[in-house]
Amino acid sequence: MIDFRYHLVSIVSVFMALAVGIVLGAGPLQGQIGDTLTQEVTQLREDRAALRTELETARKAGETRDEFTEAARARLVGGTLNNTRVALIVLPEADADDVNAVSDTLAASGASVVSRTTVEDAWVPQDAEATKELAQLATDQRRALGLPAAAESDTSPLDDVLATSLVAPDAAAANDANKAAIDALASAKLIDVDSADLVRASTAVVVAAPVKGDVAADRDREATRLASLAAALDRAGQGAVLTEDIGVSGFAGGASVVRAARSDATTAGALSTVDDISLSLGQVSVVYALVQQLSGGVGQYGLGDGVSAGYPPIPAP
Repeated sequence: MIDFRYHLVSIVSVFMALAVGIVLGAGPLQGQIGDTLTQEVTQLREDRAALRTELETARKAGETRDEFTEAARARLVGGTLNNTRVALIVLPEADADDVNAVSDTLAASGASVVSRTTVEDAWVPQDAEATKELAQLATDQRRALGLPAAAESDTSPLDDVLATSLVAPDAAAANDANKAAIDALASAKLIDVDSADLVRASTAVVVAAPVKGDVAADRDREATRLASLAAALDRAGQGAVLTEDIGVSGFAGGASVVRAARSDATTAGALSTVDDISLSLGQVSVVYALVQQLSGGVGQYGLGDGVSAGYPPIPAP
């Protein structure tokens, strides 16, 4: 009974308030309310117009900066990586335009891209049988390369196999074991190497793309595994840079390899990342980040979250 009376009183109070509002609005406050609403609508229209102007100005400024960086790219990076051998690693679904832009920028810096390796989807196994097969392949190749046996907790035992075969601190010539390992990985349809004769580099650049899929946990697992490969390439030589196009707001329905790398303290403490590779600024940042890596530094750069700066330190002339 108490609950019913409470609800009844509440309903009556609501209708009384509505009635009072209608009376006041139609009576002495009618003109004041109308004027206030008119002023607010006018102000909102003015604010919208001002914001639209600001947005257009910012858009033009951004496009102009991008055009300048594109036009000046060769001069911005020229000579910064002279006589440096770089291994270019392309992760699954990486944008071809981004890959070519990175390759061209490295060439403009004076670096030599001595190998271009495309990592296939099969690099990250999707079931227990595939995992077992890759583990056995890793065991055989690690032994052939003189690498220590992978720990039981190592979910990516092939990372060091590929990294050691492509990169060495002094860019030492590839030996028969390196070539055999690359051939074995290619035969297993895990990689595709665009190189007539294998030449090892001293450093590496890894171009990634958003990892897509219906299951978030699977996307995150794959992004983490690919970030692990980038970390192995960093360890094998004099450093590495992992790059991807994320932007300020990120992307929906995908996982980021760069974000996976940045979220691991150990990886982020050694591997540099750039998250705006589709922009000329990002392409120049890759070269500058590689210069920093070669001098023993590290940083996370771009427009997304987890960055240490918008771009790396500019090398001395």
